[in-house]
Amino acid sequence: MKYLRAIAAAGFLLVSTNSSAVSDYADFSRDLAAPYGQYRLSLALTGNKDNVDKALVAMDRFIAGWEGLARRYAADPPAPFAGIADFPEKMNRPIAIGREAISLLKDGEVARAHLVLEEVRYLLWGMRIQARINSIADKANDFHEAMEVVFDRAAAAKNAGELAAVRHRYGAWLSIKWEEQALAGDLEPIRTEFEAALAEGRMAIAAYLEALRGGDADAARKLAGGVKNAYKKIWGLDPK
Repeated sequence: MKYLRAIAAAGFLLVSTNSSAVSDYADFSRDLAAPYGQYRLSLALTGNKDNVDKALVAMDRFIAGWEGLARRYAADPPAPFAGIADFPEKMNRPIAIGREAISLLKDGEVARAHLVLEEVRYLLWGMRIQARINSIADKANDFHEAMEVVFDRAAAAKNAGELAAVRHRYGAWLSIKWEEQALAGDLEPIRTEFEAALAEGRMAIAAYLEALRGGDADAARKLAGGVKNAYKKIWGLDPK
C-alpha cells in the first residue's frame, strides 16, 4: 500500500511539474506574440526599399515590446528554457539587433538591415530546439531555408536543362519540407487556418516544380510568388 501511495504521489508530482512548465511557456508565448508580430512585419517591410518609413515604425514597436519581454523573462526564464545558461543574453540580444537594423535603415542599407534582422529568427529557433519544443514557427523557418535554396538555384540556371536539373535535385526536398510543417506540436489553436494554407502551398509548389521541370524560367518566376505567399501565411500564424 505504501508503495502504491508513493507511485501515486510521484505521478501527481510529475503531472504538476509538467502543467507548470506548460503554463510558464504559454505565458511566455502570449507575451511574445505582440513584439514578434512587429518583428515579422519589420522583416517583411525591409524586403523592399520602398517601405523604409513603415519599417522604422514597426522596428521601434518591436524594440519597445521586446524590452518589456526581456524585463519580465530574462532573469526568470519559462521552465522549458531554464537549462539555457546564457538565456538572459539571448533574451536581450534582439534589442541590440533591432537597434543595429534601424541604424542601417537610416543609412539607406535596407538589404543589410533585413539580413541583420534574420538573426532573431534563428535565435528563437535555436532556443526552442534546446528546449525540445516542436513549433510551427520553426517548421516554417525550416521550409524557408529550403525555399531560398531552390529559388536561388533556379535564378542561377542558365538554360532550360539547368532549370529542370534544379527540380530533379531539389524538388522532392522542397515538397517534403512543406509537408513536414504538419508535424508541429502547436497547431491545434490554428488548425483551420493552417490546413487551408498548407493545401494552398501544396498546389503552389506543384505548379512551381512543374514549371522547373519544363524549363520555363518566366513561369517559374511568376509561380514562385504563390509559394512565398503560402509560406508567409503559415509563418504569420500565431498559436497562443
